[in-house]
Amino acid sequence: MQYQVPQYGVKSLVNYLCQQGLDKQVLLNILATDEQSFIQSQSVYSLAQYEALFSYGQAHLPIKNLGFHFGQAFDLGIWGILGHIVVAAPNLLDALAYQKRYQCLIGNVGQAEHETDGDSVIMRYIAHPDASINNIEHVITAWLTYAFSYTRNDDAPVSVHFTHECPSQLEEYQDYFRCKVVFGDNFNGVKIKQYSLLHPIVSANDDVLKLLLSHAEQLLAAKRQKASIDIIREYIIEQLPNGVPSLDDVAQHLELSSRQLQRKFQQEQTNLSQLIESIRQQLAISYLSQTNHKLLYISTILGYSEQSAFQRAFKRWFGLTPQAYRQKPIPLMLN
Repeated sequence: MQYQVPQYGVKSLVNYLCQQGLDKQVLLNILATDEQSFIQSQSVYSLAQYEALFSYGQAHLPIKNLGFHFGQAFDLGIWGILGHIVVAAPNLLDALAYQKRYQCLIGNVGQAEHETDGDSVIMRYIAHPDASINNIEHVITAWLTYAFSYTRNDDAPVSVHFTHECPSQLEEYQDYFRCKVVFGDNFNGVKIKQYSLLHPIVSANDDVLKLLLSHAEQLLAAKRQKASIDIIREYIIEQLPNGVPSLDDVAQHLELSSRQLQRKFQQEQTNLSQLIESIRQQLAISYLSQTNHKLLYISTILGYSEQSAFQRAFKRWFGLTPQAYRQKPIPLMLN
């Protein structure tokens, strides 16, 4: 399965790096593209290409935490149509709901999860295992820059969390986020009071929102009609906690016949079983390395009826147990 970043997300990073003084032609060469092709809004780039831009910027700029600074610059365009939706939404609570529904429209290299913790909400970012520190810091920082910029309040988060060690001065993060910042933790994300999500967004516009939501639904429908792998992936992830979906289940969700869906898989040189296994592998690595969820919980959300079945599958995939990987994460090759 291809993990891709849409053109507008890559364009935002290229523009930022150019603003810092880097040569645009060199950046386009990294992407193996030219100026004319790069401006095509339907283009997509691999996660490896996106990460190569971060690596080049990190190597040629005097900034230890490039992703953190890129997130502060916050270009609304990084989120495509979702960016326009969340600034037209009435509040952050609604914005989170729209993020969950439409995140498949803005790439497939990570997913956001939200859970209630007493009077707070924890927003986790489950990154692709190949996502860099810069990539992760950019996502988390952009979330909060959006909240700081578009809400009518001075609320600070309860805390911000990263699984990696601090790449720069801790005070730099604390000053910007205005809260406790924990590095070397067991998840990437933000903890925020529930009432903070109810403050109005300064640019809220119901008429504009209705138009944007209508367009977003059309884009989702088009993805379903094309049997987009991203749409299929989102559906599988949603269904796994309730059991592994069958070919007929997926076809019904896409409003296709099973035969039409099989042809789609043949075109993509895969099948449903291979796709489900690929999704399980990627999510297993991410959950084990980026959350403190118990193995039983991870087994359940990956669609295994028993924890032992998940443990056997993980050992078959990677040659070590989930417990061993969690204790000492090492790079693993996804099939």
